[in-house]
Amino acid sequence: MSKLLTALLLLALPAAAHAQSDGKPIVGGGSFNTAPLLTPGKYSDTVAAGETVYWKIKLEKGQVLKAKATVDTSQIETDYSADDYEPGLYHLDYTLDLFTPLREQLADESGPEYEQAQADLEGDDEAGAKTGEAEGPRVLGFEQILAGDYDADKFPAPGEWYVGLSAADSDDDPAEQPVELPVELELTVEGEAQPSSAEFVSKLATPTPEPSEEPEQNVSQLLEGESDPGSPTLTIALVAVLALLGGLGLGALAVRVVPRG
Repeated sequence: MSKLLTALLLLALPAAAHAQSDGKPIVGGGSFNTAPLLTPGKYSDTVAAGETVYWKIKLEKGQVLKAKATVDTSQIETDYSADDYEPGLYHLDYTLDLFTPLREQLADESGPEYEQAQADLEGDDEAGAKTGEAEGPRVLGFEQILAGDYDADKFPAPGEWYVGLSAADSDDDPAEQPVELPVELELTVEGEAQPSSAEFVSKLATPTPEPSEEPEQNVSQLLEGESDPGSPTLTIALVAVLALLGGLGLGALAVRVVPRG
């Protein structure tokens, strides 16, 4: 076998490995709002150089999310002396992140259970792929998060959690080529879904309606002096009543003074 044929076969191996993927083809979103809702399983997608792609998955109390991503980098030239070498593509940083239903980045919270919610994808250039796995904290019930002893700033509650994969470039070496890199995504949900405490809802405080600042009062109460006429609305009503009564009195007086024709 010639050296040229051997080299061609070696170059084709990463692409062939990707073609044999058993992941379901999907299209991730360019933002949280457009992230597709997935279920546990394997998927194939792409991430654009210099951008972030998002997916989401529904979790219940007591469950743990694990996400594994592999980016196929075989099409990126690693030899800086080659004519098609692109520093922006070679120096891309691949990061996998998990987010709460409130779109909070879990890795920003302190604690070992939160540090695993972010992973840098790593791998040798010769392998033609970068891989990383992130694991989130166990999903808590609303009654646990709203308890007085819960001191974390994040809200790992039941709902739709987000998975984000970024292929970030730098200001010094921007990715000038709009390259779409193949991605293998695997989502795993561990643990049985648990119901929230039955007493949780019953313990919630019920809002008490505030009394009206201007209670309704009838005219008889105003005339009898049982109400406070300090309100402008009540004062206007009182003046209107007095004007009406005054008009009726003047009319009766005119009938008595002016003789009939």
